[in-house]
Amino acid sequence: MRRVIAGLFLITSAFSLLAINPASAATPVIRITDKPHTGIDGKFLDNELATALLPDGKLGKLVSSFSNAPKTWVIDAALIAEVIDMSDGYSVDGKEDSDGEAAAKNWLARLTYSVGNSPVIALPYGNPDQSLAKRLAPSELNYYSAYAKEKLEVQLGRSVKTENGWSKGSSGLAYPLRSIYTSNRQALTGLSSLSTSDEIRDLRARLALLMNPELNRKEQSQFSYASVESVKKIMAKLRVSPGRYQLTSTSARLPVTLINDFDTPTVVSLSLTPQNSRMQVEDIEKIELAANSRQQLSIAVNVLAPGSTVVLAQFMNSKGQLVGEESKLDLNATIIDSRVAWFTTAAAILLFLGAVTQSVRRIRRGRK
Repeated sequence: MRRVIAGLFLITSAFSLLAINPASAATPVIRITDKPHTGIDGKFLDNELATALLPDGKLGKLVSSFSNAPKTWVIDAALIAEVIDMSDGYSVDGKEDSDGEAAAKNWLARLTYSVGNSPVIALPYGNPDQSLAKRLAPSELNYYSAYAKEKLEVQLGRSVKTENGWSKGSSGLAYPLRSIYTSNRQALTGLSSLSTSDEIRDLRARLALLMNPELNRKEQSQFSYASVESVKKIMAKLRVSPGRYQLTSTSARLPVTLINDFDTPTVVSLSLTPQNSRMQVEDIEKIELAANSRQQLSIAVNVLAPGSTVVLAQFMNSKGQLVGEESKLDLNATIIDSRVAWFTTAAAILLFLGAVTQSVRRIRRGRK
């Protein structure tokens, strides 16, 4: 009897498993991912993607046939962005590839047809190593997911989901490159608190490509060091112009130029920090900068003692956090004490009167 009960239990368990797993077994997951084929600046580094998109290529095979069977599509929006760029015409090493352009157009059409109404999961933008990205900056991983969802919905013309756990692979990113990534991420995160420009948003998202598991060590290094230059360039678009100033009174006003080369307006505060106590200058809050503009401020300075002072000028966001690079304002004050000035003036007058007296005496002697 016990054997019969045990047998019935095993049969029941088997049917239970079959009842749970058919959905997963009958719903294959189609992953549309690849390593980045464009650099941090968006320019194509190679033409491997054109081959992968052909019907017999790595990515072409995934969309070459259509079936009514349910599927779940897991897609990297960064890869789709590269294919869209190809479909609009592109070049590698200065050479245009019309065949690659045609392959991209055909692949996008097949992708749209194959996906149909199936569920679509948007991977974090660039398909980064999710475990590593979460350790380095959990909030930034959330940004990559939100950005990817926004982009993929536009690319496919339909709604998609973002869920954790769909990423695969480990990037093995070296610690020095992790440090570079963190520095770049912090710079762009700070800049995004001052400006809503798409240039900043796009570059911030593209930093995730560094953690793509399919990049090799050499490609990781190239991408990392190129990203440093790109971040420097974009940070320089919102800056304080450095300058040298000569002050000759105890109170003066400095003409300082603020530059916003982004295509969106912004509101910033300006931190002004003298490096010694010879001069006093106050921070300025809530300065409105128009898009693509240069604005000159008149900043009040009080001179307490003659000599040189460097004032560090840097933008602040609404939370009082310093953002961007420091600019140096070199101030040199040559203030003369009022008593010395009176003495010098009086001496000059006396010398002048003495010279006049001598001239008069000479004239009189000449007449005699």
